[in-house]
Amino acid sequence: MAVRYMGSKKALAPEISELISERHPNSAVLDVFAGMCAVGTEVVGRHKLYTNDVHAYAATIASALFTGPINGATSITARAELLRHFNKNKRVLEDSANGRLQKEDQYFRGDSSSANFRPAIEFNDRELQRPPARKLPNLPTIAKYKETPKTFPYCLATSYFSSAYFGIRQAIEIDSIRYAIDQAPKKNRERYLAALVDAASHCAAAPGHFAQFLIPRDRKTFDYIARIRNRSVLERFFLALDIMPKPKCHSRSSNRVFQYEAVELLQAKSKKFSNEDLVIYADPPYSRAQYSRYYHVLETLVLYDYPACRSKGRYREDRFHTDFSRVSRVVDAMDEFSAAASKTGAALYLSYPQNGLLTKAGADVREILRQHYKSVSTATRRNLQHSTMGGAPGSAAQSVWEDIFYATN
Repeated sequence: MAVRYMGSKKALAPEISELISERHPNSAVLDVFAGMCAVGTEVVGRHKLYTNDVHAYAATIASALFTGPINGATSITARAELLRHFNKNKRVLEDSANGRLQKEDQYFRGDSSSANFRPAIEFNDRELQRPPARKLPNLPTIAKYKETPKTFPYCLATSYFSSAYFGIRQAIEIDSIRYAIDQAPKKNRERYLAALVDAASHCAAAPGHFAQFLIPRDRKTFDYIARIRNRSVLERFFLALDIMPKPKCHSRSSNRVFQYEAVELLQAKSKKFSNEDLVIYADPPYSRAQYSRYYHVLETLVLYDYPACRSKGRYREDRFHTDFSRVSRVVDAMDEFSAAASKTGAALYLSYPQNGLLTKAGADVREILRQHYKSVSTATRRNLQHSTMGGAPGSAAQSVWEDIFYATN
């Protein structure tokens, strides 16, 4: 997937997979903080795989990769199954936003390199003065959409995110793809949703994440935003379907995707897991950055529920907050997780950087694990470049030493 993800273990995933397969060749693997499934993609060819992430967009990616059918949802089938519904929704939204679209086309589309960008800035500023969620002309109220999110036409992205993370025309495309997905055969919807997540990430005028959007204040930023807004979400969606990985699974029918907070999952499923030969891989958050702030737009596009939102970033008011990213709670969070993992009887591989928030809070990962496991060792240690994605001041990436701990009973 093309979604850029903070702290991704893509570079380390092959080594983690080898460690698991060498020591536990016949075990099922539970990736309990799955994210964009870097580790899951490596292990799924040799192990039954359980993935878990509290966020709906991450669970959607996992379902598309590991549990659902992978051969039916291509750009060819998508054009046949979606375009009629896409165009139906798109026509209504274009009629509703006609005046705004004309202004956007005038200022942001085509060759804007020699244009006077001051009127474009003024237009964009006027757009942003209207707080989300904005009612669109001739469409139902937002209260109606909150009550019945499947009301036609779909307009969430246009109402919440246009002229911010996306251009108006791009937001209309997103809404229309989302409407068409809900009309498509159920067996293909997860893969279509995953492709929409990819397309939205690729077409956002944002610094690689969704904690904030870019605003045209100078020529350089204006030119960049104009280039991004000329991208077609629909064409990127079709491309994403064709380039999306199709992992060869050891046991696709046995793989499972969960959407829980990690400790809740281990407690809720402890009896099931304790009766199974299982290895847990855990890559918990390690910084103050709450992931829900950086990927809330993707979460909303998958849930499509017209949420209450707040602040300039238009964050969901109900977005998830993890104690792993709170300095006052991170030690307790690691202790609670380690206890719950230990009670399953499974071996645990746990990734954590040496400069992580828990260390800054004065605690030691190894000592916490030793309170719950009989044996704790360092399976491997690697120097990695962690992308900050704007989540930390300074450089775009930080060099860190990452420990992979191995704990068993």
